[in-house]
Amino acid sequence: MPKVSIIIPAYNQARFLATAIESALRQTHPDVEVVVVDDGSPDATAEVAARFSSHPNLRYVRQANTGLPGARNRGLRESTGEFLCFLDADDFFHPEKVARQVQALEADPGLDFVYCDILRVDEAGEPLADSYSVGAVGRPLSGNIFQSLLLGGYFPPHTVLIRRNAVAAVGEFDPDLGGHADYDLWLRVSGAGGRAGYLDEKLAYYRTHANNMSNATGEMAESRRKTLRKIARLHPELVGEGIHGLQKVNQDLFHETQWLNKNWRIAVQQLKSLAAAPAEMSESFLFLEHHHEAKLLRGQPDQFAIWDATLDGVSSQALYLQSPAMVEFDLPVADRGELVTAVALHPKVWNQPASIACEFNVRVNERVAFVITLDPALLPADRRWHELKLPVPETTRPGHRIVFETRALGKSTDFRWALWRAPTFSWSKASPPDLTPRPAIASTSLAAA
Repeated sequence: MPKVSIIIPAYNQARFLATAIESALRQTHPDVEVVVVDDGSPDATAEVAARFSSHPNLRYVRQANTGLPGARNRGLRESTGEFLCFLDADDFFHPEKVARQVQALEADPGLDFVYCDILRVDEAGEPLADSYSVGAVGRPLSGNIFQSLLLGGYFPPHTVLIRRNAVAAVGEFDPDLGGHADYDLWLRVSGAGGRAGYLDEKLAYYRTHANNMSNATGEMAESRRKTLRKIARLHPELVGEGIHGLQKVNQDLFHETQWLNKNWRIAVQQLKSLAAAPAEMSESFLFLEHHHEAKLLRGQPDQFAIWDATLDGVSSQALYLQSPAMVEFDLPVADRGELVTAVALHPKVWNQPASIACEFNVRVNERVAFVITLDPALLPADRRWHELKLPVPETTRPGHRIVFETRALGKSTDFRWALWRAPTFSWSKASPPDLTPRPAIASTSLAAA
């Protein structure tokens, strides 16, 4: 009997299947069987699997389509290994994955399963430029992780190596739970008292592509709800404790957010302004911190807010000015300085058919100082931040008057989600005016808006 069975359910993943099979067969552990379950694929899955038919450690099984849990269960029944691993056909393994996990399970007979970290890769199998780590969830990773799992599944199935007897004790994958059937299994094993061990090594590769099951957000949300309802029926006391823990996490996040708003928002904005300002500029007016003092000259109150926006993988805060709208800031300084910001339309509108060109306009002390028109729906080059560093001469007024305006170039006013990234006016002065920080700003995200 082989020590380890790697079960590969496959449905319409012919283009990735060979990589998955090769990674399973190339494991350094000497005692591995690989069971490929073709779940009625209409593509070339059978032909790809046939390339490996001469390998003594591989079995190919074809069945009528039953869905992912059913294919895993068929592989479970066809396999004979003491330890089990379920590798989706679009993912793959590091060569040492099985050996490291077998070593961990043999070193601690009290562990029911061991799971590892992942490396996210693109469709071509190249590492993505992100820092995701299973181990960064900020909750217990080893021991009985029922409560940790209840807060959210944070590792994909192919990270796990589990004892066959642990699965036999709680039952197979639930065919009614689709993409969350593995989450349900780990919860049932943990709910029955099972212990897990976390191996902090990136030994499993998770491929992201357009057909990932996780992209079917509606179906995944429903299967998650069904899973949690099932687990609540099976383990009501444990779920009650989990809800208590979730409320505690929520309270902690609320207090931490309050503290950050009061103590760090100003510091972060000042650091940004210092990085953007010339060396001789020593003082800054942060428009985000003074947005409640602005005068809305055109538009409605809900057309002016602070939004978070992520462009090119970087998240920034910005003044949101839904066209047509105009807002005025009266600065308490008249010195020569520099206005630094960047403009863009929010990425959510880039592919909207009703989205049309939008004009951004800056007036300084009654004069037009900057104008740009962006149309990201038609021009891919406009799908980015457009940087602005505007020199502002000294004025005889009591202070500078800065006006930001956005307007749509056409009859439609839909999807004019215009953004001004963290506007900052910087200047040099020995005795700057009183810019005592106001109360913290309540950030408005796009989802909340």
